[in-house]
Amino acid sequence: FVAQFYAAEIVVALEALHRRDIVYRDLKPENVLFAADGHLRIVDFGFAKVVPDITWTFCGTPEYLAPELVAASGAG
Repeated sequence: FVAQFYAAEIVVALEALHRRDIVYRDLKPENVLFAADGHLRIVDFGFAKVVPDITWTFCGTPEYLAPELVAASGAG
């Protein structure tokens, strides 16, 4: 139940951002923090982008990308 609650909080937060045309592109455990009230906070919006239509940029932390994407980007 607790894991479902926190997963739902992340989904709700991302939905709120998407309603405002903001794409959060750096979701990883280090960027999800617990607030004093026990709820989650998503932090580090350095890779976030306002995208009203579509984006073609490639970014992310290599440790959290699929190996084939890292190999294709030349970052590996």
